[in-house]
Amino acid sequence: MEKLSRPKDDLFENSTMTFGEHLEDLRHSLFRAMLWLAGGLLVGLFFANEVVRFVQIPLEGAIEQFNADRDLHRLGYDPSDESVQELHKFLAKNALVWEIIYEVPEEFQALTMDSFVPQEESAEQPSETGDVPTPSEGGDGAETSASEGVVDPVEMAKILDALPKQLEPKIQLRENKTSLSSLKMEEPFMIWVKAGLIVGALIGSPGIFYHLWAFVAAGLHAHERKYVYIYLPVSVTLFVSGVILAFFLVLHFVLSFLLAFNGSMDVAVEPRLSYYVNFVLLLPLGFGIAFQLPLVMLFLQRIGLFETQSYVESWKVAVLVIFFVAMIVTPADVTSMIALAIPLIILYGLGILMCKFIPRGRGMGSDAYDPA
Repeated sequence: MEKLSRPKDDLFENSTMTFGEHLEDLRHSLFRAMLWLAGGLLVGLFFANEVVRFVQIPLEGAIEQFNADRDLHRLGYDPSDESVQELHKFLAKNALVWEIIYEVPEEFQALTMDSFVPQEESAEQPSETGDVPTPSEGGDGAETSASEGVVDPVEMAKILDALPKQLEPKIQLRENKTSLSSLKMEEPFMIWVKAGLIVGALIGSPGIFYHLWAFVAAGLHAHERKYVYIYLPVSVTLFVSGVILAFFLVLHFVLSFLLAFNGSMDVAVEPRLSYYVNFVLLLPLGFGIAFQLPLVMLFLQRIGLFETQSYVESWKVAVLVIFFVAMIVTPADVTSMIALAIPLIILYGLGILMCKFIPRGRGMGSDAYDPA
């Protein structure tokens, strides 16, 4: 095979910049990128509160659904039964929970701490009738002294003994709005800064990438820049797809699974602000990175480490590796691991198709040539 000719667009051919000048150029590019990041941070801090509230929406919805399912189970209903769906929606929509209360009869509600008579005084002034006070209906408690508002210890003991028999159980609905808690005073502030930084990085990302790319592109050949122009949009699309899938679909199932698991162990859930925000950030980030699998497969095939047939023959090993990677990049629960592994298996097949049908171009994957 003939030796490939040196590209005509060799950017280093007439370069007279020294190593120090390249470092100075890098410093200027990084400085401009940091200015974009700082500007984005200032803007992002104005929206940080809304961002924190927005990421709480999946948690609030999951907890409201969990409370509605739990209360219907306690009342003897099946939450999946069509006959109780309207009640289930009403409970979840209004964040209501069932409570059983016991109403104290009116004759007992008049009793206060001032109703007690010291034992010595009550001994000196015995009851005129000498009878034990009885409730107005039923005969198990005290009415006369309670209605007068003054009882001695003996009468009070009999009243309290009769009280459970007089209580009437009732069911009431109580609003139970879920909110995140913090154990440190500075924790909400740090989360606010973190949210602002993330939003600022997204806002300033066009300028940041532009200045970094301007420095890197100067050292690339035209065909190498072409690969970036082709595969960078694909990479961004895969990353955004993974983030959207994780936040708007997988996160709900993960939270529902964790709440149900905690409920099976009778563990009350009090979400922490910092832990939940870190959890919400980690899950979509892991999905976005893992969704780069087809491009990684294509890159390894182009540089000669793997062949397309090797990917096909090693699919069982690939599935095992995918589940292991899914376990590492997702939080510690089975649901999120499976939710990531299944799309990755599909993307593995997509990677095989890309390796098979995308033609090799000059440079990556072709016979090597010496640009010098």
